Amino acid sequence: MKIFMQSNSSTQPTPNSQYIDSRIQTDSSVNIFIGYSILIPMIVFVGFNLYKKHRAAVFCRQVASLEKLWHLNIKKELEEK
Repeated sequence: MKIFMQSNSSTQPTPNSQYIDSRIQTDSSVNIFIGYSILIPMIVFVGFNLYKKHRAAVFCRQVASLEKLWHLNIKKELEEK
């Protein structure tokens, strides 16, 4: 008889079950906040690095085109003399 009563009492919801459910929801909210607080700075960091690489590539292309123009001008000046 004791065994039956113990199993029966474990299937009934306890008054603390609402507290446990709200605590789980709070924990998941905190986990989401922590996840976003880690993810957003990482995205900003990666974006900033990609932007710097893009600007460096554009700068190299601009320098290369200016050097080509400079060499063309030198050749023209030498031919004119």
